Amino acid sequence: MKQTKTKLLCLILTALMLLSGLTACGKDKEGKDSNLIKLGDYELLYKGACIMEDSDGNDAIVLTLDFTNNSKENASYLWSVDETVMQNGVELEAASIITDYENLETVVSDQFTDVAPGATLEVRTAFVLKDTTSEVKATFEEFLGSKKGTITVDPATLSRETVSHTEPETTNTTGDTLLDWWNGEWYGWWKMSGCYGDYESMEGDWWDVCGVIDLDTDYTGTIELWDEDYTRSKPMASAQVSLSEAGTGEHGTVMSEGGWFTNVTLEHADWIVDPGLLDYDDMIWISGDYEDGDDEFHYDIYLRPWGLYWKDMEEDAYPYRYTDWYLPLIDAGKSMPDAIGEGVSEENAPTNQTNAAAPGGNGIVTEEQVQKGYVWMNEVNNNIFDATYEDIVAYFGVEGEFVKEEYSDHMQSNYRYYKWISSEDSSHFIYVNFREKTPGIYTVSAYNTSGFSGNEAIAKYLDIVKAEAAEANKAASANAEMKDFSAEIAQFAKDDVKVKIMTKIPVSGWSFDDSGRCLVENDDPTAFGAGAIQFEIRENVEKFDSYKDKFENYKDIEDRVIGGITFKGRTYKYIGYEWIQYIAQLDDNRALSIGLRDMDCVPGTMPDIILNNMTFQ
Repeated sequence: MKQTKTKLLCLILTALMLLSGLTACGKDKEGKDSNLIKLGDYELLYKGACIMEDSDGNDAIVLTLDFTNNSKENASYLWSVDETVMQNGVELEAASIITDYENLETVVSDQFTDVAPGATLEVRTAFVLKDTTSEVKATFEEFLGSKKGTITVDPATLSRETVSHTEPETTNTTGDTLLDWWNGEWYGWWKMSGCYGDYESMEGDWWDVCGVIDLDTDYTGTIELWDEDYTRSKPMASAQVSLSEAGTGEHGTVMSEGGWFTNVTLEHADWIVDPGLLDYDDMIWISGDYEDGDDEFHYDIYLRPWGLYWKDMEEDAYPYRYTDWYLPLIDAGKSMPDAIGEGVSEENAPTNQTNAAAPGGNGIVTEEQVQKGYVWMNEVNNNIFDATYEDIVAYFGVEGEFVKEEYSDHMQSNYRYYKWISSEDSSHFIYVNFREKTPGIYTVSAYNTSGFSGNEAIAKYLDIVKAEAAEANKAASANAEMKDFSAEIAQFAKDDVKVKIMTKIPVSGWSFDDSGRCLVENDDPTAFGAGAIQFEIRENVEKFDSYKDKFENYKDIEDRVIGGITFKGRTYKYIGYEWIQYIAQLDDNRALSIGLRDMDCVPGTMPDIILNNMTFQ
């Protein structure tokens, strides 16, 4: 019995039901070649299938096909093709699965769409299974003809996706159309131009970027952004913003009111974001300028809502990780991870390849080591992007499992990919990308987790990993070769008001950044993310409180004697950095701040030793 009428009736009835949502389908795990079926003026290309639950909780098989219209008129799949799907000699019933509650669309809604002559449209069709082990035979026939074709699928080889049962009324909306358009998760890319100073070599470089916009009913809130070198918990930018209904389009305009971008502050109207200026729907453009001494660049950030397919744009406008990271996640119905590259399943990772020149082992460590390793890389090691493959091996104690080596045209570099895997659950691992910056030397360029929550690992192990790192630092510092260091720090705009800082620092591993007036825990004073001891001169200690109202997590700590002078201590978070700050009035005209940025000062560690040896003139 042909099911055209039955299928149409089911589609109409399904549109009236409040049912569970959809997660996308995977391909047949057997990796069978797609089947091409010619039905007169139409062609079907079988692309894959999966199992998911229908609205009644039954297992359903969902087939994905490309429908090509070779006729001379517009045609839809629904009125061009008949389907008969059999299992164990019994014809299967059509399955009902809603994908969009607002528009009452179903998994098979694309079957209604007219396709122009010569064009192709991906469609899906779904049927309720009798069981998940017996073969399914699907026959496709020309609606008003005699041509037909058949495919056979073994459900036992298909991936299973869990259907979300979230009811539509639980979605996080405010009822305010303007707020609901802006609020949520966003994804795109950002680019640097007009680069000067230390950034001159980065002219034209671009990266993927994720973000969250959170506006309250008073039309004020925040925008937080992170690219491949940052995370949700440690963003690249955090802006306080306001929303106005005024703008060139229907979505109004968002404007910065404060906050920071990397290490510089944002002020009122540094960002003016008006979606109406763009040619594409559902896109925002953030434009700004970075200035820090002689270092400058312009940045442009383009974002679209997480979960949106960018089919209305040319592929060369897609973010770099759009295909290998973003698409697999949104196809699976997943929310935005906390870091770019995170959350991709093992089957979406690069396939294993051999390379005789690449070192490697089995990468097996304990579950605790995997999770603590992520915490160490993400929260504790400020120089992680200077860490070599050998450094990571030394931390874990074993060679990583080599996955792949490839050349990236985008970055014009060789890359190697490794995994360190839990012995207790092979789906739990850290996936680390290494880039060959200099011949034969591979340093960390990216890393992500799979199978476990990075946030849960941080909550569980952060204090432990910090303590372990402090002990390691103590051991290394006790035997470190030291050298004398001195630098004159002048008050801003008053070159005649100076303090000479004198101390001892290691012969290697630390350097001085003149423009930043800080000792950096890296041989390269411009190293990204490195911890530092920063110095600043003011007329009096009260001047150091100019931005105190913007400090987060403020706490007074024990005073510390440095160079025979008692300094007041405090900790806080400001401009994305965690600070330990010591301030003291040196004389009537000079007050000194010593700020430890993203750096602990445990007794016996190198920061503690440097402060203990410090004197002033």
